[in-house]
Amino acid sequence: MKAFKFLAIAAALTMVAACGQKGGNAAEGADSLAVKKEVVKKASELLPSKAQRDSVSYLIGYVFGGYIKGYNFGDDLNYNRIKAGIEDLLKAKNTPGTPEFDEEFKISPKEIDRLFNDYLGKRFEYVKAKNLEDGQKYMEKMLKKGYQMSDKGFAYKINNPGSERKIELTDTLEVNYKGTFIDGTVFDQTNEQRGAFKLNLSEGSVIKGWIEGLQLVGDGGSISLILPSDLAYGPQGNRGIEPNKTLLFDIDVVSVKPVAEVPATEDTPAE
Repeated sequence: MKAFKFLAIAAALTMVAACGQKGGNAAEGADSLAVKKEVVKKASELLPSKAQRDSVSYLIGYVFGGYIKGYNFGDDLNYNRIKAGIEDLLKAKNTPGTPEFDEEFKISPKEIDRLFNDYLGKRFEYVKAKNLEDGQKYMEKMLKKGYQMSDKGFAYKINNPGSERKIELTDTLEVNYKGTFIDGTVFDQTNEQRGAFKLNLSEGSVIKGWIEGLQLVGDGGSISLILPSDLAYGPQGNRGIEPNKTLLFDIDVVSVKPVAEVPATEDTPAE
């Protein structure tokens, strides 16, 4: 097994180093062909140390935690039952995949796909409903704190209106922004290294909430948006964004460039 190769290499290097150190100090007249008796250790002395066992145990938990988190099994699993499943697997004596093997468990391993999919499906529906409820409550609270409700269904606060000319759909923009969830967690933002974000307000280029919200300010403007999921990433969510998540954005408009106008030209007279 690959796990043992590192130990074998380390042991070989240790033996070579030890022989090299002792060889140069051989007493004059000693029998150079003498074979030194190898010290045989007890099996118990070859086991990993408690510190090693604890470290590996912790990292097994880390790997297992990544599986739980990656598939969104939630933080309310029954860890006593997880431990029981591990212990039953370690005690199993039959060959995996055989009927005899399956019978050794309280719940048949054949049920994994069905039970996991059913469980995760219910969690997905729960997360969608919970995010909708939490987002609605947050928006209602912020409307009492100075935000305005647009006829498009999002809440906003204009921090700086910017230029008199408002942004139009045909404009090209550069903006700095910070995106957060309602609990304050930052999920995306521009910074000095990335520089300002260049965009236009065409559908498919940015989320709908940005298209509607940025038309409320002009060049140099600043706006805070509270976007319900139907104006953000909807019931499917996006990378790192849960389904039906309400998103908050603070956006500063750095520059606005209207679409270039083609100068009028007179027809060239015939020669």
